[in-house]
Amino acid sequence: MRLAVRSLSVVLVTGFALGVLTSFGQELLPDEVRSFANSSGSWSLVAFLLALRAPRLGVALVGGAFSLWALLAGYVVASELRGFPASSWLVTFWGAAGLVAGPLLGLAAWWSRYGTATQGGLGAGALAGVLVGEGVYGLTVIGDTTAPEYWWGQVGAGVLVWLTVTWWHRSATTFATGLVTAAGVAAAFLALYERV
Repeated sequence: MRLAVRSLSVVLVTGFALGVLTSFGQELLPDEVRSFANSSGSWSLVAFLLALRAPRLGVALVGGAFSLWALLAGYVVASELRGFPASSWLVTFWGAAGLVAGPLLGLAAWWSRYGTATQGGLGAGALAGVLVGEGVYGLTVIGDTTAPEYWWGQVGAGVLVWLTVTWWHRSATTFATGLVTAAGVAAAFLALYERV
């Protein structure tokens, strides 16, 4: 129980702090990386990485949700203090994302680290697909208003997640499952983003 409380405390504090930095980053980061503070991929990566520290699967699931909610809370508080109130749509969207996507990111992290070879591929592929899918969206749909350097970096981060988890498991099954999952999630991500 103590490990779970400690792990979730780290998730909440880190998530809140990074949410605050997200608000400031939207204004202060150089153009080449400003999309980092305006990207669902970056928050998804944070939730995944924080869930990797979880001592148990249940803590990873809760930690995934808590991390997205803490990021949102930090962002909203910092934006309000800076005179830029967050829209109700943003709060609703990320609140729902915390509820739905948060536990899935926690599961993906847990499987990536502690699951079977197939589970590892599914977990790594899920996050890699989000990162690559949004990266391709950034390059092809909003590339004329954002810097391509960030989107290429996000695609690279997705590939790195997939390769890192494959290395952890040292399995061709993880490699192949991750590749297929990433391609499917990226395609679904693109289709969803183009409708929003």
